[in-house]
Amino acid sequence: MTDLRKLQKLVKRFIDERDWRRFQTTKELAMNASVEANELLELFLWQNERALDKKILNKEDTVFLKKIKNETADVFLACLSIADQAGFDLEEAFVSKMKELDKRYDKKKVYGDPRKIPSKE
Repeated sequence: MTDLRKLQKLVKRFIDERDWRRFQTTKELAMNASVEANELLELFLWQNERALDKKILNKEDTVFLKKIKNETADVFLACLSIADQAGFDLEEAFVSKMKELDKRYDKKKVYGDPRKIPSKE
């Protein structure tokens, strides 16, 4: 399994080999992440949720599943690009966030309850 640091380096090399860094700002990359996330969301627009989940989980619609994979990968690429641009380790940030969420959403208190608990920050 490839760790996030390797993937972040892969993205850095990809960007640098194309001389794209001079066009990228953290703001532009964040906007791109939002656009890519909305392209993923658009795949589900006006679709029956349960029917889609069934088709996806049963791998009945491989074309649709490929679109989901591609758009999800675009979102992930955007996140890796932001981390590279801003100079932070995405793996470290993710692990830190999971620890924070684990404390905020104590499994004994929230089991079976998907409601959001506001951050205390």
